[in-house]
Amino acid sequence: MKVVQSKLGNAVYRCRVYGTCLAALASPLPSLAAPSADNPVDLYFSDQYSYDDNLFRVPDALLQSAIASPTVKSLDDYVNRASVGLQLRLDAARQVFELGLRMDDVRYAKNDDLNYRGGSGELAWDWKLASHWSGSVHGRYDRGLASFSNYQFFAKDVVETASYGGEVRYAIGSRWAVLGGASFVDTNHSAAVRRIDEFKGETYRGGVEYRTPGGSSIGVDYRDTTAKFPVADSLPGGVPYRYDEQQEGVNAIYVYSAITQVRLRAAYMKRDYLDPGLGDYSGAIGNLLVHWEPRTKLYFDFKAWHELTAYADAESDYYVSDGGSITPTWEPTTKITLAGVLSYENQDYVGDNVTLTPLEAGREDKVTSTQVKLDYAPRDFLSFGLSYRWIERDSNRVLRDYDDSIYSANFKVTL
Repeated sequence: MKVVQSKLGNAVYRCRVYGTCLAALASPLPSLAAPSADNPVDLYFSDQYSYDDNLFRVPDALLQSAIASPTVKSLDDYVNRASVGLQLRLDAARQVFELGLRMDDVRYAKNDDLNYRGGSGELAWDWKLASHWSGSVHGRYDRGLASFSNYQFFAKDVVETASYGGEVRYAIGSRWAVLGGASFVDTNHSAAVRRIDEFKGETYRGGVEYRTPGGSSIGVDYRDTTAKFPVADSLPGGVPYRYDEQQEGVNAIYVYSAITQVRLRAAYMKRDYLDPGLGDYSGAIGNLLVHWEPRTKLYFDFKAWHELTAYADAESDYYVSDGGSITPTWEPTTKITLAGVLSYENQDYVGDNVTLTPLEAGREDKVTSTQVKLDYAPRDFLSFGLSYRWIERDSNRVLRDYDDSIYSANFKVTL
């Protein structure tokens, strides 16, 4: 049961921190989750080779215009990502420390001006003190190329995102707990023209939670967020894009049975910009995640959401996201895993912000994505994988729609 709840928690965490839930669920890169207590050290090397038939996410309308077409070496490309990583776990009495590091060397066969070195780092500490106090401290750093689907900038832009925070819980008896926490996010762009999108955010949270003997829980919380766009806010005569946001919400985990678990968040959000002309927002938001495991080697994750969100590399272009996804996973043997993702999202962009021009006011996109992955591990130290991902975005604004297919093969060696 604890493993299932961890999967649910990780999915929701990635959706909140790294952009849209669609982007998180369809990500081809592995998570940096630390190994288990039985196998506390994992040093590995991996290589992924991909073909992207529309690397710059160029719409057909742009391809038909010689004047407006992007000046790039090739619209399609072969990409090689070589990675080395280290994962550690240390259990010391009632404390658990986890560390994950990955360094990437990414090379493009045709558009070699995009070559870069990136990676990720993740550190977590789950702590307990006496019989009432517990909590966690976490931090993560990511460095990678910005997605060309979010901004029509056909050049290299490496995005660095740092997030960190913590939570403290005080148990009242065996069922109740009072909690408080804080989290911070900082995003930076290497390209000068994209620095206007650099983002800093801080969120403070407090609440009360009740847990049942069967593992279910329900809680209420209040969250206060302050967000800033340092470069955009400092422009002479510019518009201040910073905002304050409050949420009052309910969180619940319902363990219906050994094969079915549900995680739910429902909240009322109010976002106020310092400049009221930028499109304040207020309304209900929420997300639902259902994990169903009808067989030992077969399980499904169903997700639905209605949220105000943004891509991690374009925080100012926020939108109301309505969508859903289905993620089936089948493990016919201990060596073979077959997984897929089918997702749909409607993105209703709100207000005028940093990168939206007046011509794009009222923009609405519909994004459909499909991904299939096959992993084969003939030995404990060796694994191979194949994947295919297809994305289509339809938009009511010119030059915002595109479709793209990505084919990938990879292997991983654990030392």
